[in-house]
Amino acid sequence: MTRNLIPGMQKVDWSDTKRQNEFVNSVVSALNALGENLNYDYVCAVSGSALRTSFSMEGWNHGNYHVINTPQILVHTFKMLGYQITQHVRSDYGTDRDLIIHSIDRGVPVITLEGVINCADACVISGYDNDGEVLLGCNPFMSVKDDHNEAPDDTGYFRKSGWHEGFSAEGSQLRMIIIEGKCDKPNPKTVLRETMKLATRLIKEECLAPGQHNGLAAHRALAEALMTYEWDDNFEPCLNVMCNYKQYLDRQYAVKFFEEHGKKDLARLYTEIAKLCAKLDKIIPQDFSAARKFKKKRRLKPYCDVLMEIHGLERKALALLG
Repeated sequence: MTRNLIPGMQKVDWSDTKRQNEFVNSVVSALNALGENLNYDYVCAVSGSALRTSFSMEGWNHGNYHVINTPQILVHTFKMLGYQITQHVRSDYGTDRDLIIHSIDRGVPVITLEGVINCADACVISGYDNDGEVLLGCNPFMSVKDDHNEAPDDTGYFRKSGWHEGFSAEGSQLRMIIIEGKCDKPNPKTVLRETMKLATRLIKEECLAPGQHNGLAAHRALAEALMTYEWDDNFEPCLNVMCNYKQYLDRQYAVKFFEEHGKKDLARLYTEIAKLCAKLDKIIPQDFSAARKFKKKRRLKPYCDVLMEIHGLERKALALLG
């Protein structure tokens, strides 16, 4: 039985309460293992993650913040960072296993989306055991026993047997991002132009993925859901707001990006947007302490009002993004 792993990779977890994006943390971990010196704040901005919003067209979806709901981000992220990728959608076990083994054997981590660990947005796969029957890696949900009750590897990575089944097979969109190697890294002017072009799409286009409201439409849809949906259990809408907030939390990282690229008008606008996003966290904190507010819709109106203020400012951003 063969085993191989990439040691000492940066953890992907939620220990930093200001940097919660699984995809961004996974990209930072994977590329830093290849010798880069990236940080969350820059990758969050240049990837477009700091400018995206998604909300399901059908009921509460706690995975609205998953990057698969704005797939245009994927190739853009790696291209801006100087890497070429291949995206492989789940196929037969042998093919998928061999792709991961081959990548790990050449010292390159694999990022998986919507699979391997239940509820995961993105996982970093940092190794394998038992000829690929067991995967090793990092993800914030790695300790959830409902998904798998396996002790972590002695390296601290999760161990996941039967990784190709369960969550990875039941209606998921399991996708493997294979990092093929370096490509020409764009200059700062090109990075700004391409990221602004992507940002325009992320804000303006109302449906970037099936079943999802995006951009301005997503702000409106979340506010409308809080004002019109009916529920008996406060847990569901409260959890949904907490999960959705991960998208708003990232708005702050657009500010420095625009400042450093000389776009002071956009930096000022996103400073105001980031303040409003912080206000959302004050109205409904990220710890279920505000669950009682979901008993009366009038208690949710201040949250919806701030959402629509953000909506108005991001509409203004479109003119500045060109």
